[in-house]
Amino acid sequence: MGAAIRLPVSSPVDIVEDPDNASPSSRTRSIWLFQLVLAASVIVTVIVVQALQPQLFAAWTFAAGVMTIIVLTVATLVVPWQRVPRNAVVIMPFLDLIGIGLLAFDSDMRFGFFWVFPVTWIASYYSLLHLGGALGTVGAIILIDASLNGPTPFSALRLLVVMLSLTFIGLTTYLTARQNNAFKNLLRRQASRLQSTLQRVTGQERRVSEMLNGLDTGIARLSSDGEVLALNDTYVTLYAVDRDDPKRPGASVEYATLRGEPLPEPDRPFMRAARGEQFEDERVWLYDTHGQWHALSASTRRLTSSADEPATTLLIIHDVTALIEAERAREQIATVVSHELRNPLTAIIGHADLLLDHDDLPARVREQIEVIDNAGQRMQKLISEILAGSRARSDESSAQSSADVRRIIDASVQSFRPASDGRRIAIILDVPGHLPVVGDAFRLRQAFDNILSNAIKYTPGGGTVRISATKTDDRLVIAFADTGVGISPADLPRIFDPYFRTQSARESPTPGTGLGMGIVRDIVEQQGGTLDVDSEQGTGTTVTVSLPIETEA
Repeated sequence: MGAAIRLPVSSPVDIVEDPDNASPSSRTRSIWLFQLVLAASVIVTVIVVQALQPQLFAAWTFAAGVMTIIVLTVATLVVPWQRVPRNAVVIMPFLDLIGIGLLAFDSDMRFGFFWVFPVTWIASYYSLLHLGGALGTVGAIILIDASLNGPTPFSALRLLVVMLSLTFIGLTTYLTARQNNAFKNLLRRQASRLQSTLQRVTGQERRVSEMLNGLDTGIARLSSDGEVLALNDTYVTLYAVDRDDPKRPGASVEYATLRGEPLPEPDRPFMRAARGEQFEDERVWLYDTHGQWHALSASTRRLTSSADEPATTLLIIHDVTALIEAERAREQIATVVSHELRNPLTAIIGHADLLLDHDDLPARVREQIEVIDNAGQRMQKLISEILAGSRARSDESSAQSSADVRRIIDASVQSFRPASDGRRIAIILDVPGHLPVVGDAFRLRQAFDNILSNAIKYTPGGGTVRISATKTDDRLVIAFADTGVGISPADLPRIFDPYFRTQSARESPTPGTGLGMGIVRDIVEQQGGTLDVDSEQGTGTTVTVSLPIETEA
């Protein structure tokens, strides 16, 4: 019970002042307040006593008590409390108790009511031990007064009433002060948590702003009434917007088409987003302040908001100029290459047809010329698709078509038979007849040709390539197993990467582009199948294709 209670910042005993600060702190002002209120009350009482009972000044104790209070008040005003230790401050209210005791001495304790001031002071800022000491001091003063001035029938009653009253006031003040301190501490902790939360939110906003400014995508956040809430650096730079007046159109000009007519202001993505319109991948052209054209893809996103927050819209601007230029370059290259390939292919197919018109050709020669003619026809079909840009439409239209895997494999093996015979590589077929699957025969032939070509190219002379097929309930599994150089474990995960060639392939004299397996996987997946590759370096590779079996209607 005697342990000291830590006080709030505003208490007169815990505040640490800056000695160089000329203005008094909360601690000093609190000490002044208690002491000056007591002094003012005593002075008013002295004035009244002077008018009504001047004979009291004849008692030296009364005069000594008044002087004690005045001296203590003056000391309170001049003492530098910022340099006084905490526990030393409690001397002041105890000295006030003694001064009030002198005032009340031999006066039936009429002035003992002033003890409320120092008792309240002690109860507000000190422990129960200090409060008990203060009450004990008051009780001792009353007992000394009774013993020196002669006990009366009311001495015990006076002691009881004064002690009970001061004890009640002291305990009430003590508990109230502690509740206030606890409430202040709670508020301080809550304020600290709020401050920490505010700092975290501010830090998160700063990091989000930094991330948004680091994107190469223009972003504008707009309120429901069209007010600009945020713009990232990319948007500001792209549109040459004035941050001080972001609603004003930037220096860059938007066009509906390349070198076409400028967009009317209401049709610009910013104004449409400000009106709350929702759109996706709207294409506009921007002519910036540096004289450069930009193809932009504009989209909006409605941001979710809480009940007390207005709805906001996010305007997202992607600069797709590089993609469009790359697509144009790819189309141009494809057009040029395809056009240049058509001429020699036309000659090859034409001469093959002329040779096939001769009836006196040996059967073996006719068979070889037909292989050349079929290969030329397939190449022409590929070129036509490239020129027409119809690969996607072809995939969609043929997604549910039927193909006979056995016929496709036979045709592919026949096409590569001269290459395998020239390298003394045996092609072993373990494939049942008539294997219908769901898929595009032309695309599957392209995939099987790539797999078989790789198997023959990377299998040393005298090796074998085994092609097998097995059925499950709803799948057909075709395996191409060779006894070639194989693939290292480090290279195996990357064989589908564009232009990647394994170390064994790079070390071999066999040329290649590193595109084949990626093309094969894309074709197989377009047909609803899966592709797996297992390999062991120096032993061989097995490529497994799984395709959906055609079900009977």
